Parts: sequence; structure tokens; C-alpha cells
Amino acid sequence: MPARGRTPLGGATVGCQAGWARPEDHLPLRRRLKADLSAAMREGDTQLVAVIRTLMAAIGNAEAIELDASQPKEVQGWAEASRRHLTAAEIAAIVRREAEELRSAAAEYERVGQFEEAERLRRRAKLVDRYLADPS
Repeated sequence: MPARGRTPLGGATVGCQAGWARPEDHLPLRRRLKADLSAAMREGDTQLVAVIRTLMAAIGNAEAIELDASQPKEVQGWAEASRRHLTAAEIAAIVRREAEELRSAAAEYERVGQFEEAERLRRRAKLVDRYLADPS
């Protein structure tokens, strides 16, 4: 049973680095994802952990800057590279795209008769949608 006040996305409090905050406090989405990941891992919610990790990876990939092709191959990937700063709207668009991709994949699985996999992907899309409902 989840610890009282620590249920991710459930309307109760969510832990974060600055202390305890309610979702209505409008934490930035990235910080909310990190807090929810910790809570989901503590509670053993493997579906939510997978969804949050996917979202965090998609955001991280969008922040990556292409390395200059003129750099020697030995240097690429070894040096610290600067990252793009994404706006809240850009992050929301990434999350929205992830939800759309899950629904599209679910439709494809359903088309080929893989109904259980389609339902699993739809459940994941609903978890992603909860971040869009309040894109703090």
C-alpha cells in the first residue's frame, strides 16, 4: 500500500527536492517527473517507472545538441557538450508526442490482433496524459 501523502499523480502530496509539495503547486514538469520516479520506484509501480523513464529520456534526447562533424571522432562524445534549454511548451509537446506514439502503436497492435499489448500501451498513454492534464 502506498505511503500516505506520497502517491504519484494521485492528487496527494508528491515528494520533491525542495520538500513536500502538492501537484497544484505547479512544479516544473521535469522536477515533477523526478519526484514521481522516486515515489513510483519506492512503491514498486513498474508501469509508472517505465513511463517516466521514457519521458525523461525523450526530453533528454531533445536537449542534446548535434556534435560538429568537423570534430575528430575521438573527441565526439568524450567532452562535456552543452545542452539546449527547452521551454515548458517544448517539453509539453514532447510529452504529447509520446502519448500519441503510444496510442498509434496500440492501434497497430490491435489491428494485428494483439489486444493485450494494445491495452498495455493504452494504459501507458493514460499515465502520460496525466502529465499533460497539469503540465506544471
